[in-house]
Amino acid sequence: MAWGGGSSKSRRYRLVNRIRRFASSPTLTKAEQTPALDDKQSVSCVTLSSGGEENFLNSSSSLELFVDCDDGSEVGKKKQEAKWQSLPDEIKMRILSWIKPTELVKCSSVSKEFQRLCYDGQLWKTLDASEFYNRIPVEQLSQLIVSAGSFVRHLNLRGCVHLQTDWRIEAVANACRNLISASLEGCKFENPIIHFIIMRNPRLVHVNLSGLSAVTNSTCRKLAESCCQIESLNVSFCTNTDGRGLRRVVEDCKNLRELKACELHMNDPGLMQALFKTNKVERLYLGDAVGVTDEFIRLLVEGVDPDIDPFTNRSTAPPRKLVHLDLGKCTQLTDEALRHLSNNVPFLDRLELGGIVSLTDAGLAELLPTLPNLTHLDVEECLELTNATLINIARGPAAKNLVHLQVSYCENMGDVGMMELLRKCERLRNLEMDNTRVSDLTLAEAANVVRQRPVHRPITSRAASHVALRMVVFDCSNITWTGIREILSRNTEYMRENSGIPGLVLLKCFYEYQKTVDEHTKLVLRREINRADYLEESWAQFMMASEEASANGRRGRRARNMNGLDDDAGGIRRRGRGGLCAIM
Repeated sequence: MAWGGGSSKSRRYRLVNRIRRFASSPTLTKAEQTPALDDKQSVSCVTLSSGGEENFLNSSSSLELFVDCDDGSEVGKKKQEAKWQSLPDEIKMRILSWIKPTELVKCSSVSKEFQRLCYDGQLWKTLDASEFYNRIPVEQLSQLIVSAGSFVRHLNLRGCVHLQTDWRIEAVANACRNLISASLEGCKFENPIIHFIIMRNPRLVHVNLSGLSAVTNSTCRKLAESCCQIESLNVSFCTNTDGRGLRRVVEDCKNLRELKACELHMNDPGLMQALFKTNKVERLYLGDAVGVTDEFIRLLVEGVDPDIDPFTNRSTAPPRKLVHLDLGKCTQLTDEALRHLSNNVPFLDRLELGGIVSLTDAGLAELLPTLPNLTHLDVEECLELTNATLINIARGPAAKNLVHLQVSYCENMGDVGMMELLRKCERLRNLEMDNTRVSDLTLAEAANVVRQRPVHRPITSRAASHVALRMVVFDCSNITWTGIREILSRNTEYMRENSGIPGLVLLKCFYEYQKTVDEHTKLVLRREINRADYLEESWAQFMMASEEASANGRRGRRARNMNGLDDDAGGIRRRGRGGLCAIM
């Protein structure tokens, strides 16, 4: 900007006067000086000309101005202080978005403005009331849902049982109309209210109605008619729903990928036929469902009248897209169901068969070689399974990917199969084998193999990154304190070496040992190696002293019993120990 003329000179004087009041440099009135910057001074107005004030006023050179910064003076503080009232609503919303939901509700009682802001729907696009519903009055929760209804996209009312009397149909009809996901699990809503929510939200993608007795087959029909975009549906434990209602959902909702229907009555084979025809469901949960038989599994993977390949004697139906299949506690299933699944579910990575007591090694021997992507296997309480199943897993294609194995209460499994499994399954991270026949040999083998595994993941700052294997050995009668000590010793040795690869073994064992194991693990993770060594040694001395005292006590009792027999033989009469008394 060029300065010149009389009027320009007066403007320059006014400008200099303003700069004197607000500039961070006090040297404007000193001629021929260019001050140096310090920490408290601003970059603005440090030098406005090559000369002093007079030269500047009489000069026609251009003037560059910079935004002045606060130098800590009282004037600067008063000038630049931002008040809450002066902030735009957008900034206020941004600030409030960092506050937890429970704190937002508390802030709403500060003033009318805070009430307006805290109940603004922009802050409640995701309304998860399960985290705070029991810490605020039901009136505030109802008001919050109604106020933010049109903005809410993800609604979670899981466990909000106290909304039964305060939730009105009119409020539901006029509030949440743009939901993408809704979870009403455990609520006590009546059937009309659930139907209103479904019909007013046609864009629902994820619906969780688990445990609602008001959900019936008519609810499933409403879902099929109004919410055709559903991808995930959970109706587990809805006692008034059965396979006939679910069949309608599967037939009309073409995008369905996940169906949870645990503990329902599967009284309609048409549901399995519909699942076969669509072949889009990737996660199917039928745990403890009544009526699931071998024939139902055949309809699920092969259809009603499949074509049979004459060379393999198997169905030519395309493979199923199932990734997760839960058939736990479907007690009517046998090995025949596993034979139907073999070669028909090649993408399966999670299989739950716990509680099916009729399964044997032969059925799993036919299925396991056809599951190369298997990462999670649950065969808990399959009482007929033996070490042969563990060996088949270790020598099959699933060994390279297996991460989680649950074999609790398989009482015929022992060290032979478990040691083979630990050697071959390099990615195994969770092994639950309580109430089995494993012994200290398995613990020693586990402590040894985890140190020899190839590195699949790096060590980070998180303590969990050091864990290579988690083992559960509750109530294993062959596990003793010496095996537990072996694990503790190897954990200390691993942390002392600091090799940079996961090598820690977490152990859940007999409750009398567990406190010591937990404390030792904490010390190791904090790298307090000397204290961990001292704890291990002290515990070992205590256990040895306890065993010695117990052995001496047993020897003493045997000696006293023998002396008693000798005294009786010598004619010496001994007083009986029993506290018997006779009432005549």
